Amino acid sequence: MKLFEVVAGILKIETGILSEESNALNTPNWDSLRHIELMLAVETAFGVRFTMPEMVSMQNLGDMRSLLVGKGVSFDADARLSA
Repeated sequence: MKLFEVVAGILKIETGILSEESNALNTPNWDSLRHIELMLAVETAFGVRFTMPEMVSMQNLGDMRSLLVGKGVSFDADARLSA
């Protein structure tokens, strides 16, 4: 499952508008409630758990991808943040 697909599904937006720089300030529908939903959906989709400090440290989708990699999720270099 692709990270962008999970995010787009929760935010109800097209995956094409997402980038590693996407965050709550520059992405439609990304508010505080959706952020919580997003964290839970990503944890479920990738079989990981984020700590509170990790959640606070995530400033954008690139940070989220980096944390996922640190938790053992591998992403195909040729695919858009796919696992």
